[in-house]
Amino acid sequence: MVLTEKFEIKVFILYLLKSLNIPLDYDTISEIVVQDGFVNFFDFADCFADLVEAGQIDAFIDAELPTYLISETGRETVSNVETKVYNTVREQALRSAQRLIALRRDGIRISSDLVPCEDGYSIKCSITDSTKTLMNVELYVTEERYAHQLRGNFEDNAEIVYKGVMALLSGDVNYIFNE
Repeated sequence: MVLTEKFEIKVFILYLLKSLNIPLDYDTISEIVVQDGFVNFFDFADCFADLVEAGQIDAFIDAELPTYLISETGRETVSNVETKVYNTVREQALRSAQRLIALRRDGIRISSDLVPCEDGYSIKCSITDSTKTLMNVELYVTEERYAHQLRGNFEDNAEIVYKGVMALLSGDVNYIFNE
């Protein structure tokens, strides 16, 4: 589902800011709002500017980066209309937002790349922090559709993939091999 109506997008942005309830910089808010594909960047930028101008979002100018937080007016507004955005969209977006914030707080980056190669595709997935690579996996598959599926699953569940790899390599999860 893609949100295209300005009203829905504004409600979506306010809902996420209300639920997270922490000051965030513009780039982080942008990434949170567009990461699941419910809103495109240009619609986000337009609606976000409208919300700031209308006093629904407060801007705090620090020495480094301005941060933003939902205003009391924004809270009141979104409380009355947040059900206008589908529950499944709200829940998925909030989970993704919380994950992104937790990863950023810990300095962890998740990245993936899909590279066409001879007779197939190479999927490169990695998890890094500021000083080291925690996991780096490269897989080869023959079908493009399957390659995109694997890449998407990694991006959506990187922590689970990491925990699974660690469990398998350490021998803590042997049930996979039992038939």
